[in-house]
Order: sequence, then structure tokens, then C-alpha cells
Amino acid sequence: MNDQLQDLLKRVYEEGVAKANAEAETIISKAKTSADELLSQAKSEAEKIVSAAEKQAADLKKNTESDLAMAVNHSLSAVKQKITDLILSKAINAKLSQSFGDAEFVKKLIFEALSAWKQSSASGSITISETLKPLLDEFYLKSLKELFDNKLQIDFSPAMKKGFEIAPVDGTYKLSFSDEDFANLFKTYLRPRTKELLFES
Repeated sequence: MNDQLQDLLKRVYEEGVAKANAEAETIISKAKTSADELLSQAKSEAEKIVSAAEKQAADLKKNTESDLAMAVNHSLSAVKQKITDLILSKAINAKLSQSFGDAEFVKKLIFEALSAWKQSSASGSITISETLKPLLDEFYLKSLKELFDNKLQIDFSPAMKKGFEIAPVDGTYKLSFSDEDFANLFKTYLRPRTKELLFES
């Protein structure tokens, strides 16, 4: 009976060991599968993160390059504009300043402007720069008033640098004829051609 008991114990032991080994194999297999799945998920997640980071870096590079190119173009355009304006100012301002110092030019300009004004208005007001007063004699000023049948008011203003303004008597609007007005007018027309000559040859 002792042998039978020993056999039984041995069989139970062997079955328990076999069962434990089988369970251990199952646990190890599940652990390996789980580890493989975790590793695969981790790799997939890492690839997604790297891909997103690469895309973000590429977008940032593209945006930075685009912003940089835009800034360069804007700066270049501003420099070209400044050079053009300097050249035009140098060429125009000196000549206009000289012209507005010439009595005959000023008299003719005022007379022509008032003659054109008279076609649409029987009266008016002219404000002339105080600096031009020495160029305009009494006889000339009287002839301007006679042009409007003495319905022209003539004033001199120290606030104006060079030139004059024509307005209706009620002052609802003014037409300005200053050296700056002419300079701006000429620059508007000459700027595109000057830019073309300077930068597109």
C-alpha cells in the first residue's frame, strides 16, 4: 500500500508539475504576446510622434522660409521706394523751389489758375504765401481783382511755405498750388518710370 501511495503521490506531483508547467507556459506565452503587442503599439506610437514632429518641423521651416522671403521682398521694395523718392525729390524739389522763386513763373501760374477758376465761379478768395509777396506788385494784384470784377479777396499767409490756395468765398473747399503739391503730383507720375529705369534694366 505504501507503494501505491508513493505512486499516487508521484502521479499527483507529476500532474501538478505538468499542470504548473503548462500554466507557466501559457502565462509566458501570454506575457510574450502582450509584450509583443505593447512593443508594437509603442513602435507605432513612436512612429506617429516622429511623423508628426517631422511634419511640424517641415511646416515650420516652410512658414519660416515664406515669412523670410516676404520680409526680404518687403524690405527690398521699401529700399527701392526710398531710393526712387530720394532721386525724385532731389530732381524735382530744387527745380520747383527755383521756379516758385521766379516772379514771372509765379505771376503766370496764379493768373492761369484764376482764369480757369473764373470759368466756374464769379468770385473767390486767394491766399498767397507771404514769401511770394515781394514778387507781386500792386498793379499785378489789382489786375487779378479786375479779372473777377473786384469780387476776388486776396490774402497773404505766413503759414504757407510757397504757393497759393484758391477757394470760394464761403471756404467750403480749397485748391492748393504749393511747391509740395506740384512735387507730389510729379512724383506720382514719374515714380513708376523712375523705378523701371533704376531697377528693371
